[in-house]
Parts: sequence; structure tokens; C-alpha cells
Amino acid sequence: MIAQLGLRRLQKHFRAYCELDRWSFDPRYTNGRCPICGWAPEGAPTAPAWLMLARRVDWEIFGLLVLAIFLVVLGLVVAQAAGFTPPTTHSHLPASGIASGARIASGAR
Repeated sequence: MIAQLGLRRLQKHFRAYCELDRWSFDPRYTNGRCPICGWAPEGAPTAPAWLMLARRVDWEIFGLLVLAIFLVVLGLVVAQAAGFTPPTTHSHLPASGIASGARIASGAR
């Protein structure tokens, strides 16, 4: 039964002939249109919706974005493994620019 369905799919070929260009083509691979002049035969099968969407996506930019995200994550993992941590701010110190409490104590004498 499954083999018969597979054979039906293989036997379902639709060839269209464009009179203007004298060109025979399979509309499944050309979005249902003649690749030369754009003529669309009636009842011609078109590409599936997922394939039409995949053709519209710019895969090079998508791959570049995925690579950039991967490299940032990899850099964070390496920095964490090497013991690097982001600098911490000390919110309890005054904003006068004094570096440590030792200078405050020594300057008051």
C-alpha cells in the first residue's frame, strides 16, 4: 500500500509546454510559471508553501547572525572558564573619587 503511494507520487509528472518560447518545463520547479516568459499554465502544480517561504529567506544573513551569537556565547564560556568576571561597582563608597577607605582614615589624622 505504501509502495503504491510512492509510485503514484513518482508517476505524477506534469510537463507544460510554452508556445511562445517553445520550451517544455516542469512547473513544480519553477513556481508554476514558465522560467523564460512567466506564463502560468492552468492547473499546473506549484511548489509547496514551505519551499516558497524557504526561498524568500536570506539564509546567508541568518547563518551570519547564528554564527555571531554562537561566538559571543563561546567567548562568555571561555571567559568564565578562565576566571574572568565582570567588574563590580561599590555602591557603598561616596562618589568623591576616593579609591579606598584606607585613604580616608589616613587623611583625617
